[in-house]
Amino acid sequence: MKKFLFVMLIAILALGILPVAAQDKPFAGQKVVVVTQEGSAIGGPAERYGAEWAELTGATVEVQRFAFGDLFPKIITALQTGTGEFDVMIYASDWMGDIAGGGYVLPIPDSLKEAVEWDDILPLYRERIADWGGTTYAVPFDGDSHMMYYRKDLVSAESPYAAEFEAAAGFPLAEPQTWNQYKAISEFFQNREVDTAGVTAPIYGVAEALRRNAQSFWFLMSRSGGYAKVPGDPYFFFDETMTPLVNTPGWVQGLQDWIDIYNCCAAPDMINFDVVNVRALFPAGQVVFGLDWGDVGPITVDPNVSVVKGLAGFGTLPGAERYWDRASGEWVDAEGGVNKAPFIAFGGWVISVAADSDVADAAFDYVTYLSGKELAGVLATTGGTGVNPLRQSQFDNLDLWVNAGFDEESAQDYLGAVLDTINHPNNIVDLRIPGAFEYFSALDQGIAKAITGELSAQAALDEVAVAWDAITERLGRESQLALYKQSLGITE
Repeated sequence: MKKFLFVMLIAILALGILPVAAQDKPFAGQKVVVVTQEGSAIGGPAERYGAEWAELTGATVEVQRFAFGDLFPKIITALQTGTGEFDVMIYASDWMGDIAGGGYVLPIPDSLKEAVEWDDILPLYRERIADWGGTTYAVPFDGDSHMMYYRKDLVSAESPYAAEFEAAAGFPLAEPQTWNQYKAISEFFQNREVDTAGVTAPIYGVAEALRRNAQSFWFLMSRSGGYAKVPGDPYFFFDETMTPLVNTPGWVQGLQDWIDIYNCCAAPDMINFDVVNVRALFPAGQVVFGLDWGDVGPITVDPNVSVVKGLAGFGTLPGAERYWDRASGEWVDAEGGVNKAPFIAFGGWVISVAADSDVADAAFDYVTYLSGKELAGVLATTGGTGVNPLRQSQFDNLDLWVNAGFDEESAQDYLGAVLDTINHPNNIVDLRIPGAFEYFSALDQGIAKAITGELSAQAALDEVAVAWDAITERLGRESQLALYKQSLGITE
């Protein structure tokens, strides 16, 4: 019916029957249904700027938002059952294997790429993240990777605590390069009275997303990277036979580290934190460290919610002094004293148009409006949007960030940490094969059992490995392995 109305509208326009004002509304009478996550992050821009686009085009936009843990099931169920209820999907790039690999979305037209200045999007996102099987099926909406936030007024050589810390810990107080340093600094400051913007109050060591059915599994991957990612070896989640690596010593050490820091240095009730809590506590000056995507950066300069403007430091994830070499079956001391493996966690939110949409032209026009260069700059520099830097122009234009409230030093520090993560030779690109949601759900359960003490780190991850193997067998080991290798850029 919608297609019929659209054809009739075009015919009427061609005859010149409608007034000029109506002719300027190319999608009048059409409704675009968008699905994404609830909350201000991602869902907020989809709705706010969708309303702007609707006003310009005459269309109607309906944004349906779901809790993150429910989003994939909602999307994949609609696609697999052919209900046609969603025209545009804004979703985790990890799910491309199920969504694009399942043939449920349309290729991105060249005209859209030209309109959004495709070449300005960093290669990682426009080539590796947006493509599936050599075809572009999604438009990158934000650029995601994990990074570390810290109080540089407290954690530096100029800190009033520098001498006391070094005497106690045996190394200088500075941006931590390893997880052991991170923990030592967290322990030193846990419950210590410190000054923040003229107010003296206790501070906690860390705020990290640990809650079930949220983002915990990504943060375990970040912790395990330095211990488990061998330099020069592309395999991290599975090996060359699709055998899970999740219960190997490097992964186990990452989980044990997390258990230890949760027990010694966490903000109260951290077991129920997702990233929303991190984005509140760190800018409020309540913790020394926060781990998150790039979202915390712009929030730290928002005077309405932040007391740490100019006091925040930005860095790549810490690494490990040694890593597990799966080939030799031994721990290896890291060259230079630290093995870093920054995690391109999540890979960013992407936007696709459903193959069964009957308003595809309008849907693609909505996507073009939402992902354009100018709006991308606004969203990346505005706290709470969920959109992180992903375009070269955003890194080249320091004024963009200074005008948003950063001082030059902080802007350079923030952008440098993001680029160092994206460009690191040993970084880890997230799992992007069919079943990713299932693999991660199993890992999520294992983390919860270990954190609460129900199982040891090793036993919990052994259970996860069994679950991963079962998922792989059900989906087809050979096909999963081929797609996994493809996602790593391995061609044989």
